[in-house]
Amino acid sequence: MMMLFYKAWVETRARFLLGLCAVALVCTFYLQQHAWLVQMWTGELRNPHGFHAPWMYTAIHEYGWYLWHFLYENYLQQVWSLFAVMFAFGGLIREKTIGSAHFSLGLPVSRRRWLVSRLSVAVLESVALSLFAVVYVAVGSRVIHQPFPSGEMIMHALLMVAAGIVLIAFGNFCYSLFPGSYLSLLITLVLLGVPYLLLQLYMQNMRDAGRSTWLGAFDIAHAMAGPWQLTWTTTPWLALCGASGLAILFFAVAAVHGDRLDY
Repeated sequence: MMMLFYKAWVETRARFLLGLCAVALVCTFYLQQHAWLVQMWTGELRNPHGFHAPWMYTAIHEYGWYLWHFLYENYLQQVWSLFAVMFAFGGLIREKTIGSAHFSLGLPVSRRRWLVSRLSVAVLESVALSLFAVVYVAVGSRVIHQPFPSGEMIMHALLMVAAGIVLIAFGNFCYSLFPGSYLSLLITLVLLGVPYLLLQLYMQNMRDAGRSTWLGAFDIAHAMAGPWQLTWTTTPWLALCGASGLAILFFAVAAVHGDRLDY
């Protein structure tokens, strides 16, 4: 079993290292820009004719909210989601396209075991990516002399993975039905990425305006971010259950379809 994990790691390690670089770039930008943004927002609030957003006062005085909003509710989450989906690509279907599937299938390992090992590595890489962001921001916060709310950020990182596992499942589902890295990635981004980004932006504007809509039930981005002050009672348990159920469904369909494929 360890060799299956190692094989899946070798296949995805380039994507994982690229994901680490992307996460580092996003975190570095918002750590470096914090002082400048606070200064700009303060000037806007002092100007009677300036731009006054309802969240600006909180962003100025609550460093934890700043990190949550710009990283876990927006840009870090988007980068993590993209790479989590990419981690799900590969396995026997990829080997089929390059002509090495028959060798792997000749080993005394079932197709589902291949699938479980590859998806397990994808989940572990996604967890590692989220925890890397926590450590990176913790060190960066120390450098810019800001108090880092480690407990809150760790909980948000774990919530992002727990709710975002459905993205890994959906990526694997698309890859199983539409073999080929570029085709399946394009289909996944169209079917999942575009609605995800548009709904995320729309629901953020609705919440800023103090309004609600039934579309909030499909806002996976908000479920991955959770509320700023995350506790046992404020955790979106219903959304987590829904995401887990969808993930299991997508994994099951991909497994059944994989068993019927002619390699």
